[in-house]
Amino acid sequence: MTNTDNLIYENAWLGLGDLSKLEIDVNPLFGRTKEDIENPDLHLLRLLKDPKYFGATVRLLMNIELHPIQIALLQEFWYRPFPMFIASRGFGKSFSLALYSMLKCILVPGTKIVIVGSAFRQSKIIFEYMENMWRNSPIIRSIFSSNDDGPRRDVDRCTIRLGDSWAIAVPMGDGSKIRGLRAHIIIADEFASISPDIYETVVAGFAAVSASPIQNVKEEARKKAMREAGLWTDELEAVQIKKGNQAIISGTADYSFKHYAQYWNRYKAIINSRGDKHKLKEIFGNDPPENFNWKDYSIIRIPYELIPKGFMDDKQVARAKATIHTGIYNMEYAACFTEDSDGFFKRSLIESCVCKEDKPIVINDKEILFDVSTKGNPQHKYVYGIDPASEKDNFSIVVLELHHDHNRIVYCWTTNRSNFKDRQKTGLVGEHDFYGFCARKIRNLMKVFP
Repeated sequence: MTNTDNLIYENAWLGLGDLSKLEIDVNPLFGRTKEDIENPDLHLLRLLKDPKYFGATVRLLMNIELHPIQIALLQEFWYRPFPMFIASRGFGKSFSLALYSMLKCILVPGTKIVIVGSAFRQSKIIFEYMENMWRNSPIIRSIFSSNDDGPRRDVDRCTIRLGDSWAIAVPMGDGSKIRGLRAHIIIADEFASISPDIYETVVAGFAAVSASPIQNVKEEARKKAMREAGLWTDELEAVQIKKGNQAIISGTADYSFKHYAQYWNRYKAIINSRGDKHKLKEIFGNDPPENFNWKDYSIIRIPYELIPKGFMDDKQVARAKATIHTGIYNMEYAACFTEDSDGFFKRSLIESCVCKEDKPIVINDKEILFDVSTKGNPQHKYVYGIDPASEKDNFSIVVLELHHDHNRIVYCWTTNRSNFKDRQKTGLVGEHDFYGFCARKIRNLMKVFP
């Protein structure tokens, strides 16, 4: 084989086709200006900060080789204030978000990032990827050599500092313990598991304050004056977009009747509107906000079929496709929001039986809204449904509250023999017999739900 053949075969993974027909831009290291030659460090830094060359940046700083699809992903994150990232399980969503966070902290001094997940474990996954990048990169550790730099783990948060920049991973919980945080970038991973109410009322507020408030006031005044003078251009608008705060939504797809799909539909409608005021008015119900820009929104959807061959274990995916329900496969691997489950009780049926303020259950022209209870109401009667399983299934108790025109599930409790033994080891139960423990639970419930 000739050297040309070797070059073609070695670079086949890039999907470039016939290299002889490939048009390559001029090498940025050639044709340098006098200023670039006199200041090679600044010239190199400008190239490393350019999203076009992020592949080289990551390889130089972290010794990580990226696929073109990953470089394109980083570029999209870099330019869009509100990207949504939906991908097949196993594609490396958490790794990509960690890599993006590291690049932002390194290349944009003063960056502040908050990473949240429904549980601390989820946000820590992204942090652990960042921690590994730090430990495996002598160059980054030599640049950020202060005692304050590097990763740190605390009970309620994990933090990594890189000079004036930092990124923290926190658990969401009910939102009460993370109020008051401020950041330039919010990353919400596994968004399907995050409460939309907590996200909008607590998390989204992290980025409500400008990255540099006073500077932003000056920029807005300058922008307004230039518009009035007819000097504001699309190029200047593109530069302005890059300076704002950012909120990234990421995760595996979910059911189409849940909140993640609602966000996806809203984002998709905004993008498809292409700024048409009539279409935007239909989406919002009235005129869009003053500073609204449809170009701020982006959806990145990567199903298994579009992932490069070899990136994932094809046999494992084939096994999943052959054994699990089609709806689950579509969510986990095809990055599709599926309509419904295929169980005896369909997910849509269960969801329709749950009281929601936006979609209440109506009986005899009366809205039925209620919450779970820890004790009964003397005005009502209660019925117990008990499944006395212990090994393969769970021992479970369901308490129904009877009303004249409907019944309500107000209390559920479940355990199994394995859980009982764990409770014994930690001293949470005094009984030595599993069914004695369950019988005691029933008697205690009978006192508060007679």
